[in-house]
Amino acid sequence: MEWTTYLEHIRADAARLSEVADRGLDADVPCCEGWTVRTLIEHVGDVYAEKATIVDEGWTEPQDHRHGVPGDPVVEWFDESAARLLDVLSAHDPAESVWTWFDADQTVGFWYRRLAQESLVHRIDAEQAHDLPSIIDEALAADGVDEILTVMMSDAPTWGSIALEERSVRIEVPGRFWSVRLGRFSGTSPLTGNTYTDLPALELVDGETSSHATISGTAGEMDRWLWGRGSLDDLTVEGDRAIAEAVRTVAEEATQ
Repeated sequence: MEWTTYLEHIRADAARLSEVADRGLDADVPCCEGWTVRTLIEHVGDVYAEKATIVDEGWTEPQDHRHGVPGDPVVEWFDESAARLLDVLSAHDPAESVWTWFDADQTVGFWYRRLAQESLVHRIDAEQAHDLPSIIDEALAADGVDEILTVMMSDAPTWGSIALEERSVRIEVPGRFWSVRLGRFSGTSPLTGNTYTDLPALELVDGETSSHATISGTAGEMDRWLWGRGSLDDLTVEGDRAIAEAVRTVAEEATQ
């Protein structure tokens, strides 16, 4: 996907989120327990503000940097945060080096992609809160499926390890597929001291391979399901459904 296309999606989805928020800030967000639309736009606006600062200041390592979220008019504040993010990203080459939480990609381009996907998911949240339909760009959604599988779900930290199982799943959208093996992650974080034992995990498998289950459908429905905004019933499952459902369990753990 072209870098400028990511910016176009951020702009469009932020505008739509703002538009829907104007319908009411007190509506509950179905997939985020305890969240209202106000909580949602406060969260996204704060994410925009923090990431704009990371890129603008050229961070080389994580820092403790908090942005205050105002009271009202919160939608106007959100709009300003989105505008600043777009200005900052537009002013920086995607190839520039900057800190990200994903060790394999320490570039501004990581934030182009991550924030386009963040904007899409939370725009859908706002629409679901107001019982509105969501129109999803299939190319962006396919990129989102790739991101959640290759970045959010498959990047086991170096301080831990994944014990792979025999169970495998093939995930298909028009023109693309991914094969994954399920497993369990264990390790102790050197930053927090927290120990994790046998958490649901997966790893990508290169190329064609036999699978115990295949999940297929449109990119939009696949992306929504992986992010917990849609149902497996909207997709086609061949083989062991329980193994297919285990992929969503890993996704839920990886996206909390």
